[in-house]
Amino acid sequence: MSAPASTPPPAATPPPAATRSVPAAGGNLWRGVLWLTWRQHRWQLIGGALLTAAILIWMAVNAADLQSALDLCHGPDCSRAVAEDRLARIGHATDIAGYQLNLVVFLPAMLGMFIGVPLLAREYEQRTLLLAWSQDVSPRRWLFGKLAVLGTVVGGLAAALSAECLHVAGLVHLGARRSLFEGTLFQAGGWMPLTLALAWGMFGVATGAALRRLLPAFVVVLGAFAGRTTMMEQLRPHLMDPVTRTISLAAERGEGADPFAAVANDLVLDGGKAPFVDAAGALHPYSEVMGQWCGNIPDGRAAAFTSCLQQHGLTGIRQSLQPAGRLGTFHLIENGLNLGLFAVSLAVTWWLVRRARTTV
Repeated sequence: MSAPASTPPPAATPPPAATRSVPAAGGNLWRGVLWLTWRQHRWQLIGGALLTAAILIWMAVNAADLQSALDLCHGPDCSRAVAEDRLARIGHATDIAGYQLNLVVFLPAMLGMFIGVPLLAREYEQRTLLLAWSQDVSPRRWLFGKLAVLGTVVGGLAAALSAECLHVAGLVHLGARRSLFEGTLFQAGGWMPLTLALAWGMFGVATGAALRRLLPAFVVVLGAFAGRTTMMEQLRPHLMDPVTRTISLAAERGEGADPFAAVANDLVLDGGKAPFVDAAGALHPYSEVMGQWCGNIPDGRAAAFTSCLQQHGLTGIRQSLQPAGRLGTFHLIENGLNLGLFAVSLAVTWWLVRRARTTV
């Protein structure tokens, strides 16, 4: 009689696997993106830092010379020769300061073209973008890691330039007797270089992401910046309703005025062709007065011109202007517009980056 077949023992249930703690790689990935950004853009960042340092030193040296010229002489002991030397030095220093401020005002366009545009457009042209995103780095981490590095450096450099521009613009206002509401002085003041740099750097990134080619994106950024500058010059005087004032002819012609006194920070909207007003308050257009009555008096004969106007019963000039007290409000409005452009450009860039993973 055969032995019954032995039943195989039941398979041993394996013990539950020990839970392993996997170290979070997020910090390492962020550090990797930051390091990649530095490796890819280090020469642009180093060049931008050196250029900013050179401009700051140039502006500081010229500002010191302008300040010393403004402080050259005071009171009745100032000789004629010293006063003439003072005027010559002030004129030379303010001319140089004008070039410096124009350079700073134009820098955001260069920033958008040579730092903002290549961030994505160069990756598209070289077809390296999807390769980078197919690794451990997500598009979100890749984009915001690079923007964090570039934005921090650009923001710091632009803030330093903005602070020095505030100083220089104030000296030009005193030396050249120009209103801080005027084009270049306005754009160089009120921390405008900082918000312009952030806005146009981000606009360059968005343009490069949309066009995916360097050269067309360069053209678009430069054209858009030129268009924005021209448009704001036309739009700025009308951001708020202007006020009107009547100036007597003696005050307008500057009789007895101090040649070293600063002018008010007003934005006059009439372009030097404000209508004249008579004793009864009636207005006489500038073209009528100059074409029919006093337009043939040579330049430089202010007393004769004023006398001619008074002979025709004119007593003053009716100006339309934005008063100096609104300067901070106007800066706030334009800074808000710049930051709005930054936010829109950032949103567009993120949308294009997300969409690119499935369409490229």
